[in-house]
Amino acid sequence: MGKQKKGNKQVKNIFKVAGARSLKSKNKAKAVSVQLKKLNEVTRKKTAEVDGQLTAEVQAKLLQKQEAQKTVKEKGDVSQAEKRFQDSEKDSSVALNKLCEMQMD
Repeated sequence: MGKQKKGNKQVKNIFKVAGARSLKSKNKAKAVSVQLKKLNEVTRKKTAEVDGQLTAEVQAKLLQKQEAQKTVKEKGDVSQAEKRFQDSEKDSSVALNKLCEMQMD
């Protein structure tokens, strides 16, 4: 009968991993990581700028609201708020009338 081979007694794998060569790391320069780091820095700077602008706007609006509430509470006059509302209604009605006149022409 046949003779046994002496050197190689290991069982060979039946299944192979697809793309096994791509799993091996190659020692090549990777410029992409440097560019990604630069992009991350740029995005961090931009987000910091936008956050600063938004916080400044929000703080300004909050201060305006607080001051408006203080003036209403100190004076005790709700009539001023009513006057402002009536003035805004008059302005809006004037604007609507002008628009209607423009459409008719």
